[in-house]
Amino acid sequence: MLELLVEWYDGVELWLVQLVYPLQVALVLAVLVPLCWGVARVVDRAVDGISARFTRASDSEPPIERGDGEMTGRRGRAA
Repeated sequence: MLELLVEWYDGVELWLVQLVYPLQVALVLAVLVPLCWGVARVVDRAVDGISARFTRASDSEPPIERGDGEMTGRRGRAA
């Protein structure tokens, strides 16, 4: 099974290397930018949740996200 995966990866790598450089850059950006954005978002939410759980204040809540992506505090003010 692992050998099949290695052969597939070698084929994809060979195909990517044979492309024209601008197309390589565009393809890598089209894959990596959304992937990195998603990973960063998951890590951010995990850290927010963990820090809210282990904070010393007993009445603290995790940050609430507004519609525009900004975080607000407990009373609705921008944090």
